[in-house]
Amino acid sequence: MSPSPPATLLTVSTVAAAVGGVGHHLLKVEGYSRLKRTHGETGSCLESGEFTAGGHAWRVLCYLNGESEENAGFVSLYLKRAGGATGVVHAEIEFELVRHHGAAAATHGKYGRVVPFDADCKEWGYPKFIAAKKLERSILRDDCFAVRCTVTVVEERAAVEEDVTEEDVERVGLVCLCKDDSCGFKHERPAQTLREKIALICRFICGDASS
Repeated sequence: MSPSPPATLLTVSTVAAAVGGVGHHLLKVEGYSRLKRTHGETGSCLESGEFTAGGHAWRVLCYLNGESEENAGFVSLYLKRAGGATGVVHAEIEFELVRHHGAAAATHGKYGRVVPFDADCKEWGYPKFIAAKKLERSILRDDCFAVRCTVTVVEERAAVEEDVTEEDVERVGLVCLCKDDSCGFKHERPAQTLREKIALICRFICGDASS
């Protein structure tokens, strides 16, 4: 009886998005009416202190009358990568106005945008985050407001897992769909009956009694 051929091994890698770090920063703007007189020109911004998230330095930029002429009349909020760092960093950005104690529960925010920061994109944000009139009418309290910025650094990580056989891959439904007969992987099988599927599951869980 000739020996059975050795099982063909297949190396499996998983590439996943992982959180490299999260940072929160609160920018408080006090004396809004005075600051608007000194920074009321379009393109003039208030800049936060430097903070870290995921091992990288950041700043929040707040334009009280828009960062450009087409956004005049709006408050623009941007996240800026600070510290003169190089390389690409992917970050998920969230901006949210912080409601005052005792105010209605409704808030204003922008959430969940992942942005690649690199040499060509050192800052990114929302040019029309909120209309200045709306801010003054419903958000300002004691001539001040606050914005919370949450930065989540996203990293791609690839892990090489243990070798598996073609049979293991096929059992979990990861069969090759190509039509090339020269391909060495398992190819898509015809549809199974319910009885055949149950039998396959039993063999997978309990082991093949014939072995």
